[in-house]
Amino acid sequence: MIEGDSRDYNLLTKAAERVSQLDSKTPFLTAEIGIRRGLGTKIILEYTRPKHSGLHFHIGIDPYGDLSYPHYDNSDPSVADYNSKMKTEHIKDFAEKENYQFINLTDMKFFEKYFNGVVFYDRGKEYHLNTYHLVHFDGPHMTPAVVAETVFFAQRSVVGSVFVFDDWQKYDSQLIKNVAASFGFEFITNGERKMIMERKK
Repeated sequence: MIEGDSRDYNLLTKAAERVSQLDSKTPFLTAEIGIRRGLGTKIILEYTRPKHSGLHFHIGIDPYGDLSYPHYDNSDPSVADYNSKMKTEHIKDFAEKENYQFINLTDMKFFEKYFNGVVFYDRGKEYHLNTYHLVHFDGPHMTPAVVAETVFFAQRSVVGSVFVFDDWQKYDSQLIKNVAASFGFEFITNGERKMIMERKK
């Protein structure tokens, strides 16, 4: 059974359904930073349904590996249970999802390696994609990290793209709102754990 370690997954479902209403004839690209057991990725894969192109590709970014790092602002470095066994289980759980790529990197290493986009192959075609329609931010919950993630993906978004921030109360969410707003994003709603913003212009 694929599990999650947060709350407000109904908001993530609504975000995926919201994105599905975009009038886009190009394939959708969605992403999740911080996969853990995979419930967020499962929801995004199930509920993102492009109306026109019919194609949806998703990437999940997570280093696993029992890395030691500060998980929140002003916290000491510590090791969470993001181990190799959990990674193996995740790969097995999503092995049949042909439109999904697991990227075994930290967020910063991902930015370096995939600055110019990701590549998918489907039905005899190559798709080089670098525009993100939905991003679930559930990796490091430190303000500088979330700011860097927000800027990277906002630069690669379009009007109608939706950002979902997990554990928004653990970092300076007002700063995140301001950063996203500078790229045309507006606050939509929040729950106890997740906050949604959408690019309006």
